[in-house]
Amino acid sequence: MSIKTLRTLCTIVQQGSFAAAGDKLGLTQAAVSTQIRQLEEQLEVQLFDRIGRNQVLNHDGRLVLERAQEIVQLYDQLGDGLGSEGQFKGELLIGAVFSVQIGFLGPVLARLRDLYPELKIKVMRGMSIDLAQRVESGELDAVLITEPQRAIAAEYHWTTLEQEPFYVVCHQDTPAESDAQVLQQQPLIRLDPRAWAGTMIENELKRRGITPEEMMELDSLQAALMMVEQKLGVTIMALGKHRENYLRKQFRLVPFGEPVIHRNVGVYQRQNHNRKALVDELIEQFRQL
Repeated sequence: MSIKTLRTLCTIVQQGSFAAAGDKLGLTQAAVSTQIRQLEEQLEVQLFDRIGRNQVLNHDGRLVLERAQEIVQLYDQLGDGLGSEGQFKGELLIGAVFSVQIGFLGPVLARLRDLYPELKIKVMRGMSIDLAQRVESGELDAVLITEPQRAIAAEYHWTTLEQEPFYVVCHQDTPAESDAQVLQQQPLIRLDPRAWAGTMIENELKRRGITPEEMMELDSLQAALMMVEQKLGVTIMALGKHRENYLRKQFRLVPFGEPVIHRNVGVYQRQNHNRKALVDELIEQFRQL
């Protein structure tokens, strides 16, 4: 079987009939029928059932179509991203923590799309620790995460994009007090302790001898903010400039730490990979915001 035959099968389904597929491909209806008959003989199954005057895909036909579509797509993408000219085409696989996705990532990706319209970008969401591992395994080209709380091996590279201060996020009705006073008087809604930001918060609380009452533990920034909105407690999170300005209209933000602690948010990637030029362009677009 050939890629041409698989493309013909896909076109029949897209166009709705053998005749329409022939018009699309510049073939006669007889030539289209011959290709499908040869494919059926090779697979030893019938792909279409005749219903009245129409040819309709049967169960086996639908399975073959699904696989054929995948094969044709991979064939068409075979040259994507290859060579110096291909760097800015094809697919870029990146990961980003939630705070980055709702922050600066959108404007940066919009700039990349305008510069390189043939580029396809897939964004995966996760925690910093998990996304870093996906870079190290080669599954992702780069990730936008909190700076790793460990030494970075020589084969990987870190670029800081933004420094985010931590805040105790309180309901607007909370009295204007210090972070220590707020945490002693209000229950704490903790975020997932596996997160690197969570480790920084824990270390600061221990260093200052602050032991807040724990209300609950959540793995979602948005869920934590909803709980604060309902006056169920306070939470601690790092906020970039864009997010800080937005949340300040809805909550009272009390700087956290003595002095205030910060986390670095940036790009983690392998020192050498075939999409590095494109990731470096992403970094440059952020710096131009």
